[in-house]
Amino acid sequence: KANIMKLGDGLFLQCCQEVAAEYPEITFRSMIVDNTTMQLVSRPQQFDVMVMPNLYGNIVNNVCAGLVGGPGLVPGANYGHDYAVFETATRNTGKSIANRNIA
Repeated sequence: KANIMKLGDGLFLQCCQEVAAEYPEITFRSMIVDNTTMQLVSRPQQFDVMVMPNLYGNIVNNVCAGLVGGPGLVPGANYGHDYAVFETATRNTGKSIANRNIA
């Protein structure tokens, strides 16, 4: 929401634009998160890689998980300068409903 949150999100967008300029062979498009969620539901095939701050990433992640059947089907990845952490899709093993014939 760089159009509204000009300092924090504006700085994030500016940094993304600067990094994108170093890779001219990769198409860079900015999109406001409201429109992004609508586009994910109506035309998800247009997205290859999405980069955003954590808050918007959590929201968009939930939209994407809903599109494919829920959070149990979506693995996670967090990348840092020195390390990357990968999570399996299943975060909840379903112990609360085990052996109840309701799943």
